[in-house]
Amino acid sequence: MFQATLESVASFDGVGAHSGKLCSVSISPAAKNAGIVFSNGEHTVEARFDNVSETTLCTALSLGDGADISTIEHLSAALYGLGITNALIETKDPEIPILDGSALPFVQKFLSVGIKKQSSRMKMLKVLVPIKVQEGEKWISLSPANSFSINIKCDFTSKGLETRETSFDFSENDFTKEIALARTFGFFSDAEFLRKNNLAKGASLDNCVVFDDVGRPINKEGLRLPNEPVRHKILDVIGDLSLTRCNIVGRFDGFCPSHRINNRLLHALFEKDTNYEITQ
Repeated sequence: MFQATLESVASFDGVGAHSGKLCSVSISPAAKNAGIVFSNGEHTVEARFDNVSETTLCTALSLGDGADISTIEHLSAALYGLGITNALIETKDPEIPILDGSALPFVQKFLSVGIKKQSSRMKMLKVLVPIKVQEGEKWISLSPANSFSINIKCDFTSKGLETRETSFDFSENDFTKEIALARTFGFFSDAEFLRKNNLAKGASLDNCVVFDDVGRPINKEGLRLPNEPVRHKILDVIGDLSLTRCNIVGRFDGFCPSHRINNRLLHALFEKDTNYEITQ
């Protein structure tokens, strides 16, 4: 598998899900081996797990001097899902626009501007031993496998939804059709808590699936996919695990994963050289 970048610049404008402010971002082609890099014009940061500064309801990277770029996970998932390994992401805003709440607008624009294969091979990260992280009832793990697959189970019974389980394997399934279009989601019962804590100020029915107290989506269009909330959890996992800066060969399993625990898993993985092998 070879590295890839964009043929030309892809730009996006929209509201920030958490700030509620208008945000703009441009993704430009980059040279082979450059990796994914974020910039605010003054500082740059590699899209790497150990540069993560915040994991409350999103994943944010630290640019230094107290500046962060947040809500990177859907954009990161789109890049990983399409095999784009090198790109410069530029924004003067503190957040990546949420667009429709999924990775689909990013995917569609990237396919429209074109993806260019490069002459260097991708870095491959092979998981060698099982790694597990747990927080209360939540847990996630990585284990050796021959491809990158994700299996997630989520318990939403307290919110009126049935417990759901969904799997995705990059060697067998279509990222664009099965994962990229899954939107972020929330529950009407949580709206007051979010408002009081100044969270999700840009969230709306245009960029979020909202469920009522008995587990029904209040969005007029309903769900895009069966198990859309769990598929969105898979999308978030892809975005968070892309911060290895490698193409992963391993199996991810989890029960109610979150951005925080996803990042903890990567720290645990890279804690020992014997946990993984990187080749190119």
